[in-house]
Amino acid sequence: MIELVLVVCLLSQPDECSVERPAFQEPYHNVVSCTRNGYISAVQWQMSHPRYSVRRWRCEPPST
Repeated sequence: MIELVLVVCLLSQPDECSVERPAFQEPYHNVVSCTRNGYISAVQWQMSHPRYSVRRWRCEPPST
């Protein structure tokens, strides 16, 4: 399984960034599906968190 990882920053303090692993989504089956659909999930996350900006996103195996 592969999950989406977002690097998000506060709009009011762009140097204050953190890593988010959206819990609203199921893990992707492979890197291709994550890469193909990750942008949509990143936009959905940003729309539900208006104080943040998604700086980067990537696909990687789940952290343990």
